[in-house]
Amino acid sequence: MSFVDNHYARVFRLLALGVQQRQQPAAAAVSNDPQAGAVERRLRERAFALSTQLPVEPPAGDKAVALSGSQAPTAVLQPALPGVAAACPPLAGAVADLQLVSAALASEVGAAELSEVGPAAEVVLANAVAVIHAQAIRQLLEAVLPLSADIDYWHAQDSSALRLAVYFAQTLPQRLYLWTVRVVGTVYRQSAAAASSQRSAPGGLGGQFRRLVSKRSLFPMARQLAPGAGGGLATARLLRVPDGLDMLGLVRHEVRFKKHRLVAMQQQLARAIGMLSQAALERGAGSDQQSTAAQRLLQQAAEVVQCLVGAGAMPPEPGCNVQASDIAALAGRAMLTAEQVRRIPALVGLQVQEHGRPSLATRCWMPAVALVVGARTMSSYVVGHQDSLRAWAADALYTARNYVAQYILAPLRSGYETVRYGRHTYSVMSEESLASDLQSLESMTVGFAARYGDADAAAVSQRVQHGDLSDVMRTYAREMQQPIRSALFGDLVEAMLIQVQKVKVDVGQTMAALDKLLKANELNFLLLSTVPATLTIFAAAKWLASRLSWWVSGSSRDMVSSIQAVVRDIDRLLNANAGAAGGGQLSAVAQGRLVCLTHYLRHHAARLRNPASADTLRTAAGWAHIPPRTRTLFLQDICDLENVELDIPQKLRVVDRMFRTFRFL
Repeated sequence: MSFVDNHYARVFRLLALGVQQRQQPAAAAVSNDPQAGAVERRLRERAFALSTQLPVEPPAGDKAVALSGSQAPTAVLQPALPGVAAACPPLAGAVADLQLVSAALASEVGAAELSEVGPAAEVVLANAVAVIHAQAIRQLLEAVLPLSADIDYWHAQDSSALRLAVYFAQTLPQRLYLWTVRVVGTVYRQSAAAASSQRSAPGGLGGQFRRLVSKRSLFPMARQLAPGAGGGLATARLLRVPDGLDMLGLVRHEVRFKKHRLVAMQQQLARAIGMLSQAALERGAGSDQQSTAAQRLLQQAAEVVQCLVGAGAMPPEPGCNVQASDIAALAGRAMLTAEQVRRIPALVGLQVQEHGRPSLATRCWMPAVALVVGARTMSSYVVGHQDSLRAWAADALYTARNYVAQYILAPLRSGYETVRYGRHTYSVMSEESLASDLQSLESMTVGFAARYGDADAAAVSQRVQHGDLSDVMRTYAREMQQPIRSALFGDLVEAMLIQVQKVKVDVGQTMAALDKLLKANELNFLLLSTVPATLTIFAAAKWLASRLSWWVSGSSRDMVSSIQAVVRDIDRLLNANAGAAGGGQLSAVAQGRLVCLTHYLRHHAARLRNPASADTLRTAAGWAHIPPRTRTLFLQDICDLENVELDIPQKLRVVDRMFRTFRFL
């Protein structure tokens, strides 16, 4: 539920509690008019529907309120569940209820008949007053959002001299048009005065033109008070812009003047919202108190409208007892107040239309002209250089294709083949050659060992595979004792040849290890060659993720940044007023400003994810964890901040709880 809905439920609950239970007379007169009976029945049905749609929480000891007459079952206001609120109806529904109350009271003719419809009329009237009061707040909140956009626009224009120059260029055609109108009007008035009096006015036409050709004539607001002047403040500020101010200074003065007026209007709306939200309603159950409270609520809404009109506040009207005639008068006044509340957006628009940001046509005519001129120039250039552009496009396409093929596809394909298939470019010795040498060494060793009585060929072959030539070395050591005789008549030469074969196998194994090292280096080189492709793919993926981050995470970085900025403003507002108000309740202006800020939070919170389990949210600093039902919890904290019954320290603890709960803050 929004703040307006909660406010409507609170006001209607407190007003309905003021309706006392009325004892029905023993014999009630029945109206002879069938149409009047139908109106009364509709009124009772409407009162019963309101009592069931919006339950009322009576204090301890209070009795239920009877709504119907003696001819129908008694309808009571049932206790409500804590935190239950109904959506605020539109103003049209409140106007229809007021018309129904007026029609029912106009059809009654006696005191008995008045007592029949009195309680039901009071409940329906209380609902209409609550709707009018809540809708006034809604109209003011809807008027605050455009003001904030205009204020941000003027802040941006005042940030640099270049923006001021662009703003002046954008509005220059409109300024020249208004200046031309003033010149024509001045010439016409001077001509008419000369024709009627046969002489020129004091100062003559030349003096008028000297004032019109000055640069100040392009700035009508240069004659108005400077921002911050007046208001009873003892400051030494100039009330008018100096005559010697340069053009850029005049533009800056106009921008700041408009921004100052919009900020003043925003503060006025915030004060009105705070005054309406802090409506002091007594919880008593007396009928006089209920009537006085309804009159006070209507008076507050009327004062807000009158302040926007500028005619001052309406004088308060004295309270009266709740009789049928008073209810009719209160219903008529509520009808007038409802019509006034409808005018709030139009009144705010009239107040700020001169100080708002320029129209869309004014802001876009320069880019539109530049686009048209650029398109015209580009089309002429394209028509005159078709061959050159065609050749340039072909070269660009060829370059892009070679870049993709040589620096992206080819390295990736080579790396994939190296890792997946085991192929390599560098090779010193083949595996087949090494295997054949090792097999020759095994056969030579097995044959040599067999001649000396070692018949276990498998054991000898296994020892050779592990580099053990002990079968040959024993014979070699024995034959070396008589080398010449063994070389001529023994096995020394064969043993030496077997050792030579062993050296060849060892060299081959060394070459195989070197080949593996070269293969590893080849993979490293391939990985280095894929760096351009990796960077290109990473940049493209990051750009695509930034463009589609709202789809990936359910929200955008700008939304999270806006929420963080608004929560920070709320914290600053509460801290500033905690020292000023001594830690008590907020003032009307501060409460209205707080409601405006929470209204912005509700606008952004609607885009938060609300999963049933814990999830993550993308922020400017990375991914942050969010608790289950994030949007629901966030809206609950917003309702606590808007609650007028909480004091400043309690609201500061709510802000601290938000910072602890939501990691994206």
